[in-house]
Amino acid sequence: MNIRDLAALRHYLTVKHHIPGRIRVIFDPALAFRPEVRELMQTRPEMPEGVTNVRVNALAMSVIIEYDAKRINPRLLDDLIAADSDAQAADILQELNDSLGM
Repeated sequence: MNIRDLAALRHYLTVKHHIPGRIRVIFDPALAFRPEVRELMQTRPEMPEGVTNVRVNALAMSVIIEYDAKRINPRLLDDLIAADSDAQAADILQELNDSLGM
């Protein structure tokens, strides 16, 4: 799951635990019925530079994303998931993209 997918689905996500370099996100069960999520779970999506590992646990309804905290500001991931609007999420995404040189 890439950062853009995470932003689009942020309404279904809650940060369960976050330390710099590792974030565990739980997702609402309704998310499992979205076709784009089923597709993501069946493929190995591209990861942006800075993301080192992604593990999805469908039974626990969670995803663990390991990343380089020197390249990806941990605060931005929290802010992205908590964003109140698509415009705010887009601004955060732009900042993430800039920090990754995308």
